[in-house]
Amino acid sequence: MTAYHLIIAGSLALIVSYLFSEISKRTNIPSVLLLIGAGVVIGQFYHIDSESLAQPLEVLGIVGLIMIVLEGALDLELTKEKLPLIKKASGMAFFGLVASVLVIGLLLSLVFDMQFGIAVLYATPLSVISSAIVIPSVESLEHNKKEFLIYESCISDIIGIMMFYFVIDLVKNDDKLAELGDFGLRLGITIVISVITSFGLIFLFKFIKTKVKIFLFLAILMGLYALEKSLHLSPLILILIFGLMLKNNQLVFRGALANRISRMELKLMEHNFHIITRETAFVLRTFFFIVFGMSMVLSSLADVKALGISLAITAVLFGLRWLFLKYYGRSLGKPLLSIAPRGLITVLLFYSIPSSLVTPAFPESVVLYVVLFSSLIMAYGLISNKKKPAETSLPISPDESPSNEQVG
Repeated sequence: MTAYHLIIAGSLALIVSYLFSEISKRTNIPSVLLLIGAGVVIGQFYHIDSESLAQPLEVLGIVGLIMIVLEGALDLELTKEKLPLIKKASGMAFFGLVASVLVIGLLLSLVFDMQFGIAVLYATPLSVISSAIVIPSVESLEHNKKEFLIYESCISDIIGIMMFYFVIDLVKNDDKLAELGDFGLRLGITIVISVITSFGLIFLFKFIKTKVKIFLFLAILMGLYALEKSLHLSPLILILIFGLMLKNNQLVFRGALANRISRMELKLMEHNFHIITRETAFVLRTFFFIVFGMSMVLSSLADVKALGISLAITAVLFGLRWLFLKYYGRSLGKPLLSIAPRGLITVLLFYSIPSSLVTPAFPESVVLYVVLFSSLIMAYGLISNKKKPAETSLPISPDESPSNEQVG
């Protein structure tokens, strides 16, 4: 295949992805399913070794994750009125993730005879909600529901990645208490570095006069992400804090700081970042899910045991989600119950499991099944919500007053 063939293929992929996005807006079928399906079809015509796709898939996933989290952060406004919604979304993300990891970990340890620690490691990718799928799929929902889901999915991504690498260190380290202390220290260091770095980058924007500087800043962010990851920190916190500070600059740059950089400069920076991150995230999301579809081995789907455990995992995920939504999001409506897809993060973390901790008994098709099942459930929920807009609330207990139903 020549360079021109690759250019044609890439161009067609982006055009088709745009068409899939338009189809998704009109049908509420997640475009990710269409992209994976396109990748599977391509893979049947061009037989490429799945191992040769592993590294491109990882690079696309990491850069795509950075862009998607930054895009999500730039959509989130921090106001006093929204504080209750943020608390509920954060609680939903944290407790939903922890409960899912523990229950699925127990299930995997029993079915595949794993050590519980390794089972928890395998359960973590399966428990993380994919903001890469949620963010582009909830455009048609009401604003408060959309915000709740963006907060929840972004926070789930960040906590899930932190938990994944924490579990790896915990399994490898015999001194659990020491590892717990190290994790808390690294988390504190990450937050401090992220705040200082975000301030520095935003002020730096003022003094760089060249017309081409957004990609310079993205390069700096991605370089810092990789550096923090190599130091076993939690670099997604940097991306989230930078995006939130830029979006909510009026909360940060006030008092003495307000004179250092003008509101116009901050708004221009935010606007430019928003456009670039949205476009770049679209491109990376397209290629990631197409390559993921190409990497699939369809014969693995014939594994009946994998199908059974995948159905059980999906049932656990949405059963626990139903329980937590009764407390954290009952007033926001039924669509939230179905919108908990697994995707980019799940695949990325699964392929990041160290070879020393890999369990051959665990079938890789479980990951594929859970991604597909959760996306199909989301598609069904979005389509049902579009057809029946009046059905918007989850069951409410008899003793709850209407005044307590509103979030925020």
